[in-house]
Amino acid sequence: MSSALTVAVPCRADEPALGRTLAGLERAVHRVAADGREVRWAICVNGSSGGAALAAARAFAARIGAAAQVLEDPRADKARAWNLVRSACTTPLVAFCDADVEVADDALELLVAALEREPQVALASARQVPVLTPFVGESTAAAGSARRATLVARAASLPYRFDFQVVGGRLYVMRAAAVERMPEALLLEDGWLSARLGNDALRTVAAAEVRFHPPTTLADYLRERLRTEAGKIQIHTERRRAGAPATPIARYRWRQMLALLGPSDLPLVAVNLGVRFVARGIAEVAARRGRSIRWSPIASSKPQHTEVS
Repeated sequence: MSSALTVAVPCRADEPALGRTLAGLERAVHRVAADGREVRWAICVNGSSGGAALAAARAFAARIGAAAQVLEDPRADKARAWNLVRSACTTPLVAFCDADVEVADDALELLVAALEREPQVALASARQVPVLTPFVGESTAAAGSARRATLVARAASLPYRFDFQVVGGRLYVMRAAAVERMPEALLLEDGWLSARLGNDALRTVAAAEVRFHPPTTLADYLRERLRTEAGKIQIHTERRRAGAPATPIARYRWRQMLALLGPSDLPLVAVNLGVRFVARGIAEVAARRGRSIRWSPIASSKPQHTEVS
């Protein structure tokens, strides 16, 4: 018998694209439920109340009925929201999805099939596809200048050509028994899951796509990378305190990566590495001085704002 599935969506209260994301997920769920599989929904709207996201979540749940529930949390903490929707799940499989993405119609179906095909795999991720144009149904006027194929946007998109065998945090299906809770105030939730589960328990399903908008300005890209690098330091510190080996979170296949890059990619590589090195330096200095990195997304999670305090 097919395992039941909960679709879990942690969402900031000021996220304007939740309705579009839920509509895409619903189309994907129809394919998953075609064989009679039970599907439930858990949406956690977190952060200051009164945003449009809460109204969208409630309207969606009212239409779906008893199979959907909406949770609220005043704290804008994605890891905390993750824990809340995870604790609400009673199904063997849980699909976690960001609230500002475009999900391919067959993505959930392919991810669930991958887990059922490989019992030893704990988590299957969709392939994250950067989109430099408006999403389907998103007007150019609404998208504004944040949907331009700038040099920075193309540089930020570069790593998504490769499979580092880590959790793709924008959409993944996990066995509920794999992880029950994660530490709150994490900066890099998907990195923590990658370290916790280990590379061999993870799969990226290339045919399953989730599309997102990368940062388009150097300032936004630096803020995004600062969150990532500070999150890596946070994870390594936690593992060191627990006595775990300091192994890399990702698997870097350098020869394969170099073989897939051409001369026209050199400017993108330069921007990518330059931003990474600067962000890493800032994060390490902050960590040595005992300062914390606080991250809070603005509007649709792009652009992003990161502060050192």
